[in-house]
Amino acid sequence: MVILKSAITVLLSSLKYPFFSEKAFNFIKKYTPARTYVGLDRYASYQDFGEKTWKIGYGSEKINGHYLNSRDKATQEEIDKQFYEDLKEFSLKLNDYVYVNLNTNRKVALLSFAHSIGIQSFKTCRLLELINNYASKLKIIKEWSPFINTYWMSGGESMVERRRVELNLYFAADKEIPTFYKHTCHTKACLLNLVETYNGTANQIRGIEYLEQKFKELDPSGKILRQFFRYWNEKPSGLGSPKRAKADLLDTQEHQ
Repeated sequence: MVILKSAITVLLSSLKYPFFSEKAFNFIKKYTPARTYVGLDRYASYQDFGEKTWKIGYGSEKINGHYLNSRDKATQEEIDKQFYEDLKEFSLKLNDYVYVNLNTNRKVALLSFAHSIGIQSFKTCRLLELINNYASKLKIIKEWSPFINTYWMSGGESMVERRRVELNLYFAADKEIPTFYKHTCHTKACLLNLVETYNGTANQIRGIEYLEQKFKELDPSGKILRQFFRYWNEKPSGLGSPKRAKADLLDTQEHQ
């Protein structure tokens, strides 16, 4: 019963905060050092240069339900709890600007990226535009890469490492295959995984060549592959909207 309640709690949280997860919290916390430790498990409030707002721990503007002042202090447990809530609320802002469906790894990576640059910078950044328009893997890598996007070199080695890890996580395999409508797999190994796991290695290319050869043997005319690529390359009108994606599916079924 306890396990069931825990599972239900996690499910409800994921529905209310689609970009937030325990994985996201732990990932971002790793690259967001807590500030102004004063000893005895206590952190003091602080102000960034030129700002009037008081903050504490990981940059929280509240603690235990109230806005901070110059005299506030908090324990490690308290700043962790507040940062957890802060990230949940921040994830809702991110959700307003991302129009495509993403798996858990990609949500974590994008939440981390957005959190580090701020929502105002994120909502107008080139990376968001590329992701929302289904840009190629190469274009996203070029924009995200710490070695090319030299603007983020100013953040020091820690920021460069963060960008590198985010990028690797964004393209890492994930058990969750995101779709807007139910997908019934007709093979033991779902082919949707190919998109999530392809990285251009020699063994993967051999695997693709093997499939191509088998397609050629089974369908010498190439009709099956031509139809596949027509479906694959057709840009969805929904652009991330589940409602419009459903309409796309119904339209496709009518023409079959």
